[in-house]
Amino acid sequence: MKLCIIGLGKIGTALVQGILNSGLYEADELIGSDIKAKETKNNEDYGGIETTNDNVYGVKNADAVLMAIKPQVIDNVLEEISEAVKGKLIISIAAGISNSHLKEKLPLDVRTIRVMPNTPVLVKSGISAIAPGRNATDPDIKLVHEIFEGVGEVVEVKENLMDAITGLSGSGPAFIYIMIEALADGGVLTGISREMALKLTAQTMLGSAKMVLETENHPGVLKDMVTSPGGTSIRGIEVLEKHGVRGILIDAVKEAALRSKELNELD
Repeated sequence: MKLCIIGLGKIGTALVQGILNSGLYEADELIGSDIKAKETKNNEDYGGIETTNDNVYGVKNADAVLMAIKPQVIDNVLEEISEAVKGKLIISIAAGISNSHLKEKLPLDVRTIRVMPNTPVLVKSGISAIAPGRNATDPDIKLVHEIFEGVGEVVEVKENLMDAITGLSGSGPAFIYIMIEALADGGVLTGISREMALKLTAQTMLGSAKMVLETENHPGVLKDMVTSPGGTSIRGIEVLEKHGVRGILIDAVKEAALRSKELNELD
């Protein structure tokens, strides 16, 4: 099954690399389409795949289409490829765009699967949520699992959770980067160099996340392991609680999820 990837930005390019590295596809089984792409049968900038700036050409020469484009432009692209995509599988990573929205814009025999990856797919440490449309087949779902397993972890969910997942894991890296930056600023304030503070903070964040995943302990249990009576950590936690950090983060996820829902309602 030949695959066309529409959109060769950072996420699209990461997916191309992940697919090739996983061995799921050979270079001659992929075709990338992007308005800025050069027309060539062997583009070394993208692992030797064929690239084009003609979406219709790319779709006509593939069995499945992965749309790695922004939600604000997806309707224009769907209209453009509508005839060429008949009977094929559409995989969309556009935030907030539902399977039903895709179906409204495409022929009835098109199969759809919605995916929400996050930016750590760029370093093969992402997590992607998959929500199959009603007409997606088991082989379709298996293919999408394999594509996104090449760049991280995969979970399969009901579509009614996708806006919430967009708010949490899709937007979550932005929230984490603000936390890393702020903690590093605290290190600089207390005398640590910027370079060292960023390294200490990022590795602390990475190691803490790994502890949650590998020990399977509740974060509260792990927090208590660090928090000695009258110690340094509890003093810092007191400040976080006084400033309502928990509520702020909860609200950030809620607002991002609401925005995901709004994007699907835009016409």
